[in-house]
Amino acid sequence: MRTLIFSIFLSVGFILEVSAQHVYPIKFDDCYLDQFKFETDAIVAEIDTKVLTETIMAGWTSKMKSQAVGDLAFQILIDKRGKSCLVSVRNDTSLKLKKMKLNENINNKLQWPRLTDKISALVLLQFEDGKVEVKRLGTVDMKNLTEIKNN
Repeated sequence: MRTLIFSIFLSVGFILEVSAQHVYPIKFDDCYLDQFKFETDAIVAEIDTKVLTETIMAGWTSKMKSQAVGDLAFQILIDKRGKSCLVSVRNDTSLKLKKMKLNENINNKLQWPRLTDKISALVLLQFEDGKVEVKRLGTVDMKNLTEIKNN
């Protein structure tokens, strides 16, 4: 009986841990989710904002870019070599997720500088009036997200 209860406890804990690694509701299963760190109160995985937006929006039509409205949040896992992998997304924009080609653009085209640890970067793109604003988010408690900036 103790063995059964212990097995159930471990299974529930494992399931909760795996689901907790995905920050946003739309999940992608292309990434190897072993151990990684979230950015908390400072940006660890540095990348030029222009490079980030151009890579993510590569292949978008000019109409898509000009008519995009709303928020697009995504979680990118970055390995020590700087390779990206899209983990999860929240799409609150006027665009269809499939047409954005996020998975292809992030996994195949987005390269970060080398890192000392595997990092989960949370990026928020806010679209309004044909412009895009990039924000980086962090978490210290795995429940609340806050905007982070480097000084």
